[in-house]
Amino acid sequence: MSDRSSAEGPAHVPAPAPVEDPWRNLPLLIALVVAGLEGLVLVAAAVWSIASTVRAGFDNAAVAIALSVFMLLFVGLLVLGIHALWLGRRWGRGPVLTWQLIQAAIAFSVIGKAPGWALYPMIVASIVVGVGLLLPASVAATSRSSGSSSGTVL
Repeated sequence: MSDRSSAEGPAHVPAPAPVEDPWRNLPLLIALVVAGLEGLVLVAAAVWSIASTVRAGFDNAAVAIALSVFMLLFVGLLVLGIHALWLGRRWGRGPVLTWQLIQAAIAFSVIGKAPGWALYPMIVASIVVGVGLLLPASVAATSRSSGSSSGTVL
């Protein structure tokens, strides 16, 4: 039965494979892993924001909730961007690089006001992800348009 379906042509269009051999494109793989870790840190920051508001007796609860919702929405965009880049789709660079610029701007704006152990990893992560995504090999690996090589849209 499987020989017959392959002889007739594809019965369904398979989902696109991940970026071809990610171990050969180590900068892209590192950039995606670091961006994923940034997403986890954002989730932790959102939970911490709500937890600290509850401990403080709901002082400034509206601000904490709005900030947490914003962070979680950006995590969603970041995850979608990482997934798209993993599948080789170019549109994923937009949300991931946008977050890197926002994160770097936040870090640079609070230098001297926040501890260095919190700021410098943010700056380094932004640089690592930005450079990793913009290297020619990474751009080539993620230059597939949304609809090419599959009939599905992410």
